[in-house]
Amino acid sequence: MSKIIKKIKNLQNKIIYHNYLYFYLDKPIISDSKYDYLFNKLKYLEKKVNKKKIINSPTHLIGSSIFKKSKFRKHLTPMLSLENIFDKKNFINFYKKMLLLSNTKSIKFCCELKFDGVAVNLIYINGILKQASTRGDGKKGEDVTKNIFFIKSIPLILNGLNFPQIMEIRGEIFISKKDFISLNKKNFILNNSKFSSARNLASGLLRRKNLDSSLKKKLLFVCHGFELFNYFKKIDSYYLNLLEIKNWGFNISDQILLCKSKNEILSFFQKTNKLRSTLKFDIDGVVIKIDSLRLRHRIGLISRAPRWAIAYKFPNEVKKTKLIQVKFKVGRTGVITPVGYFEPVYIHGVKITKASIYNNKELKKLNLYLGDTIFICRAGDVIPKIISKENSFIENLKNKVIFPNKCPSCSFILKTCTQQNNFYCTNSFFCIPQIQKRIIHFFSKDSFKIKGLSPHIINQLIKKNNFRNPIDFFKLDFQTLFKLTNVGKKTANNILNALNKFNSINLDKFIYSLGIKGIGRSVAYNLANYCGSLTNFLKIPQEDALKIPGVGKLIYNNLSNFLSNNNNLNIIDQLINKFYIRVLFKKDKRLFFKKSIFYKKNILITGQLKNFSRTEIIYKLENLGGIVKNYISKKIDLVILGKNPGKKFIYAVNFKKKIISEDELIKIFSKI
Repeated sequence: MSKIIKKIKNLQNKIIYHNYLYFYLDKPIISDSKYDYLFNKLKYLEKKVNKKKIINSPTHLIGSSIFKKSKFRKHLTPMLSLENIFDKKNFINFYKKMLLLSNTKSIKFCCELKFDGVAVNLIYINGILKQASTRGDGKKGEDVTKNIFFIKSIPLILNGLNFPQIMEIRGEIFISKKDFISLNKKNFILNNSKFSSARNLASGLLRRKNLDSSLKKKLLFVCHGFELFNYFKKIDSYYLNLLEIKNWGFNISDQILLCKSKNEILSFFQKTNKLRSTLKFDIDGVVIKIDSLRLRHRIGLISRAPRWAIAYKFPNEVKKTKLIQVKFKVGRTGVITPVGYFEPVYIHGVKITKASIYNNKELKKLNLYLGDTIFICRAGDVIPKIISKENSFIENLKNKVIFPNKCPSCSFILKTCTQQNNFYCTNSFFCIPQIQKRIIHFFSKDSFKIKGLSPHIINQLIKKNNFRNPIDFFKLDFQTLFKLTNVGKKTANNILNALNKFNSINLDKFIYSLGIKGIGRSVAYNLANYCGSLTNFLKIPQEDALKIPGVGKLIYNNLSNFLSNNNNLNIIDQLINKFYIRVLFKKDKRLFFKKSIFYKKNILITGQLKNFSRTEIIYKLENLGGIVKNYISKKIDLVILGKNPGKKFIYAVNFKKKIISEDELIKIFSKI
C-alpha cells in the first residue's frame, strides 16, 4: 500500500470515529475547526488517487451513517450538510465562485445565524405534522416525532390555508443558555451526568424516551430551510418564503439580512460575532445562502452539501490573562497532569480560572513562566485551553514551570511513558490522591467484594482514620467502624463478618483488584488463564506477556512498573501470608448448551456496556460457544458495541463486520 493510501485510510478512520462521537453519542472531543482541517485534508488527498481506490469514504456521507440506534425515517428529499469556512480568504473564494457560477456581477445572499443545535426535518401533509426526524445520514434520520409534539414553537397544525399539500420544514432544535445552566445544576439530565454544551443537552432531551414533558418544553425550534416541491415557482426568494412560513406558525430568526455585496456580508459576520455573548442561546457562526431558489437549482450540489451555501464559523474567542500558578494533579492511575491557574476571564459569559496543560510535551511547547501573560480560549466553545503566551524579554529562571521528577503528593520518583508523553507515580497504595479510588476499586464487586463496605464508609476511614492501603481495612475493629457517620452496630458487625470470612478469590479478580493501568476485567481474565497461578503472574517475563490477547508493550510496562514497587509487593505478600487469602485458579470448562448465532464465532467487544460487566458478558458469550477476542483480526465475525468504543469500532465499520448493539444483545439472550 502506497504512503498516500495509508494516509487516506488513517484519516478516514479518524473522521469516522469523530462522526460517531458527534452524531451518535453527542460528545465531540475536537473542535469544528480541527474536524474541518482533517476533513479537507482527506478530500485533498483523495483527489490525488484513483477514485476506485476510495471505498466508503466519509467524504461521500452526510452526517453519520454508522448505526441503527433506533427507529429511522426516510426524508422525502436529501437533508444536506453545509461546508464550513473559518477565515476571510475562504469566504472571498466562495463569493467569487458564486459570481462565476451564476454568470452575473451581483447576487443577493441571505445571511442568518448558525444555531448550535440539532438539525431536524418535519414533514407536513395537508398542514398537519406527520413525522419528525434528525438529519442522520442525509437520506434518513432518527425518528423523534413523539418528543417533537412537546415543543411549543413547532406547530402541530399550520395556520391559514395557503400552504403546499406536502412539504418538509428544516430547522434547529436548541436550548437557551439559562435553561442549560439550570438543568445541569439540578442534575435533571441523562444518567445524572452533566453535559459539556447546550447542544449536547438539547440532543439528549430530544432523543430521550419517557422524559418528563416539562423538560421537553425547554426545547426551542427555529426554521432555516424548506423543501416545498415546486412552491418556489410562485416566490423565487428564500427570504420571502421564510416570511410566508412564519405566517403558518413557525419561528424564524429575527436576525436575517439580505446582502448584495461581500462587504455587507462581512459586516454582518463581524457584528454578529460581537453580539454573540449577549444572545440567550448559542451560535457558532453565520450561514450565507444565495437567496434565489432558481439560481440555487442551477448552481447545484456536491456529494454532501449545496454549492450555494456556506457556514462561516466564528474563530475561538481568545482572552488575555496572567498565569498565577501551575499545579501538578495526581490522577487515579497515577498519571500527573499539569493544570494552569490564572486570573479569571469570561468567554461567552463563562468564567474560566484554570485549564489543563495535558502533559509534559504541551508544557514544554508553551514554555511557561509564572507571571506570564497568556492567551486563553475555549476549544470547541467548551474546553478551556492555554493556546500561547506573550513574548517576554525578562524570564526569571526561578519562575520557570518545569515538570517535577517526584510525585507532588508522596515524593516518589516518577516513571515516564514516552508513548503518551506522560509522567506517573507507581506508588499506588501509598500516594494519597490515588488511594481513595484505588481502594474503592479494590473492594468493588469484581474484586474483593466485602458486603457493606461502601464507598461512603471507605472515604470516611481514609479521611478520619488515616487508612492508606487494603491491609488497614483487614485490620478493622468494631469501635473504629461504629464511630463513623451513619454506621450502626448491625452494619459494623456485617462488615467485620464479611472481612473475617473472606478467605479466597479467583486469580482473575485478584489481578483486576490491583488497579494496574490498562488491565481491566478482560485483560485480567486473559492473564489469569495464561499464568495459571499467582506465582507465575508475579514473575511473568515480557516475551510471554506479549503473547496474551490484550497485552501490548504499554500494558506490560505498566504491569512491570507496578510489580517492581516493593510497597505494592508487600501488600500482596500480607494478603497471602498474614491474612491467609487463597488465590484460586480453575480453568473454565464451559458447556455449550445450545447453538446460537455466537457459536464458533470470533467476537470483539468494544465500549462500555450498561447491563453487563466485561467478565459477565465474556462468560455468557463463551458459554454459548463464542470465541471472545481482544485484538483486531480479519477472522472477526461480529462486534458487540457499547458506549465510547475504540479502534475496534472503526475496524468494524471499515471492514463491514456485523455489529450488535447492547439492546440487540439483550433481545438475543432473551430468546436463547
